[in-house]
Amino acid sequence: MVMTMSVTIESLSMTDKRANTFALQHYTKETPEPPDDLVLWRYLDFPKFLDLLTTRTLKMPRASSMDDGYEGMLGEAAVDARLKSWKLMGEPSYLRQVSWNKELRATSFWRDRTYVSCWNSFPTENAGLWRIYGDDKGLAIKTTWKRLKESFTAGDCVDRVFYGNIEYKNFATDTVASDTFTDQYFSKRVEFAHENEFRLVAHDISRDHSYTDTDPTGLPKFATIDCDLDALIEELIISPRLGAWVTKSVEATCQVFNGDWRIRQSKLYEAPEKSSTKF
Repeated sequence: MVMTMSVTIESLSMTDKRANTFALQHYTKETPEPPDDLVLWRYLDFPKFLDLLTTRTLKMPRASSMDDGYEGMLGEAAVDARLKSWKLMGEPSYLRQVSWNKELRATSFWRDRTYVSCWNSFPTENAGLWRIYGDDKGLAIKTTWKRLKESFTAGDCVDRVFYGNIEYKNFATDTVASDTFTDQYFSKRVEFAHENEFRLVAHDISRDHSYTDTDPTGLPKFATIDCDLDALIEELIISPRLGAWVTKSVEATCQVFNGDWRIRQSKLYEAPEKSSTKF
């Protein structure tokens, strides 16, 4: 029989363990661990930031609810290569069809039960990401991988979180398939390479799932991770296109929630000096 992939949840080596058996693990042993000083950014609008302040939880939406319909899916070339390999192994066409449809159902099953948090890995702020995620209404959280992982305290429907940099692939030509469903969430189409994404991925294993029930009704729309915001936030940067008064409003709002971090407005579009005294 053709073997289908599994989700990486068994035999987990808990590299980082906190309250309520909360565990973090790099999703692959094939690449180095991300350095602690890796700079990470989260661009978001003010309502989402206010939710972070009031709940002190990091929300991870369902993979199936995200804009990219290929989240957790194999690319076309990888699918073709897998079907061809099964054929070369002598599997009859009817068995290939049954096996592949079974794998597609499992992929869909886990898309509804997998939660993702997306960050961007850049040494400085990024003009393109301001445009996409919050140019006229948002702000950015600047942090590091060390701060991010040390800010976590506990999860709700997840207690294992995988992390790592996204690998960007040409889905039309790349025939290399991921080893597990978990790995598939760390591959994206090359068209999204401008995001330079670092992400967290978690599967809902808090309940006994019926693998024959693919109806997501009743499943959480978000997984949440309790978060120490003082540990998380190194700096808050206000959109360069917003008025200076917004910085004061954000400062006042953060004070209400005892936020103690640096807040400044981006100077991305500030014009250079017309004259200089640097002589």
